Amino acid sequence: MTLITDKLGKLPEADMDFITSEKAKRFMRKLPEKPVASLRRQFPGSPNDALDLLGKMLQIHPKKRITVEEALQHPFLEQLHSPDDEPVCESPFDWTFEDEKLHRVRLQELIWEEVGDFRPGCLPVPTRRDGNRGGPGKTRQPKRRHYHA
Repeated sequence: MTLITDKLGKLPEADMDFITSEKAKRFMRKLPEKPVASLRRQFPGSPNDALDLLGKMLQIHPKKRITVEEALQHPFLEQLHSPDDEPVCESPFDWTFEDEKLHRVRLQELIWEEVGDFRPGCLPVPTRRDGNRGGPGKTRQPKRRHYHA
């Protein structure tokens, strides 16, 4: 957040209504007030339309940020905009998976699930109900690749 506020400025108190964590709000309030260089100064030589779109996309407050549909219709993207080839989500995205309270072991499980989707060979052999690993009667421990429990 420090890097972001260095580039975009400190978030005003009135714009912190979307932040649900009190710890995050305290952190944001403690950030120093600093002068912020304009996007034009940060990206010299950039077209006006590009800077306008960038400024709208970089709004920290989600209600003030440009939507995907609005961004696709922005003059800077005019040559790329093709309404016939831009699918639109029929229903709002379900973010409820972020509500899960993660403890260390559960976070490790989720990381391994993600790894398994892309590199199944990296996964350790799971323990069977009888406590053994591998096939019937086998108690051999698998080679663990990059896994330390």
